[in-house]
Amino acid sequence: MQTKSRSIAGSERAVPQTVIDIVSKIFLIGLIASLALFGYLIYGLLSGQLANLSTVPKADQRRILELIQSVSQYFNISLVITLICAVVLFYEVETAGVIMLLLAGFLAYGLQLSIDFLFAGEAGRLLKGPASALTLQEIKTASVLIGAPGALLFLRNLYLKIADGRRGEDLANMTYGKEVAKEDVPRAPIGAFAKCWQLPFCREGIRVHCPIYHAKTKCWKERVGCMCEENVLRLAMGGEERKPIDMTKESGFVPIGDLIVKSEALTKAAISTRVGPRGVRIPTNPHITEAQKRERCRNCVIYNEHQRMKYNFYAPIVTIIVPILVMLQFDQLRVMLKSGLHMLDSLIAHIKFTPSGTDSTSSITTTINGSLPIEAILIGIITLLVMTWVLHVLEFCTFKLKI
Repeated sequence: MQTKSRSIAGSERAVPQTVIDIVSKIFLIGLIASLALFGYLIYGLLSGQLANLSTVPKADQRRILELIQSVSQYFNISLVITLICAVVLFYEVETAGVIMLLLAGFLAYGLQLSIDFLFAGEAGRLLKGPASALTLQEIKTASVLIGAPGALLFLRNLYLKIADGRRGEDLANMTYGKEVAKEDVPRAPIGAFAKCWQLPFCREGIRVHCPIYHAKTKCWKERVGCMCEENVLRLAMGGEERKPIDMTKESGFVPIGDLIVKSEALTKAAISTRVGPRGVRIPTNPHITEAQKRERCRNCVIYNEHQRMKYNFYAPIVTIIVPILVMLQFDQLRVMLKSGLHMLDSLIAHIKFTPSGTDSTSSITTTINGSLPIEAILIGIITLLVMTWVLHVLEFCTFKLKI
């Protein structure tokens, strides 16, 4: 299923193009500056120069630590400016929040795990010392700066997805009933459980004599309806049979009204029907298969309106269930997180070429398992991603499979 995601440049807003151009240029400059400063810190960390700080004179040690602090300060400033511009430019892009969250997670935990894996025995030496610790702390600060707007964008898009449901343009592409206007009809208390005659596309003039309405059933359940089956319209629009004109003449003249009534009666009598709910005769169409009837429902404006209401009803429910289950099973999830990290450490220990020693637990795993806030942040990020996946599954089932 395709979702509508647009950048600010492609949306219809009251923002001058000049402002958009300026923000875009600031974003590009900030991004280049941030990458350059971040690359400088990573170069010092991975080259081992920061780890060798203890071998240089005290004056140089102070100078290097002050340099790291200055670079970190400028990096934070450029990163904040870049993120502000990114939010302005891309806040309507659905994947923007997810990308920021994944990047924040990588900087917070994935980068150190990658160093442990790629540099193996050297990782412990590279990450030791005050200069390396200061650099790692700055990287974690950057992950928080990136993750905060990412989470806000993610929650905003999640809210809009739930609140808006599906866009209305899909109903204009339906095969059956796409030109039918909405009417004010008696609505069901809960739209997700409404019958076809409780939806806004049901026409009052047809509803009063519609067999589906009198049977108090649903057209998609019976596989026939006023949008797709001509026989339903014939029965619905016929109403009560007209009274024949009372002729007192015995001339053998047959009034035209009698001929019309007789023709309508013969036509309705020829319609194939079956006994439905409440004993009402429901028209049937023996000339098409069940698969063809289901396809008619999938392309009917009434059924798709029903699907839209179902989505709007279930979307907040299934979305809220995820964090509720996480809260109820938080301790169990912590145990599962620890097991998963240890399994990852064991896998890395088996595939790397250098000796792993007796303890294959990485430093980042030790840090995570020893901190409840870090575990909570990781579980929170995973929860947000699962909420998105659950919502996509609901969209797929509702609008693609149409079940």
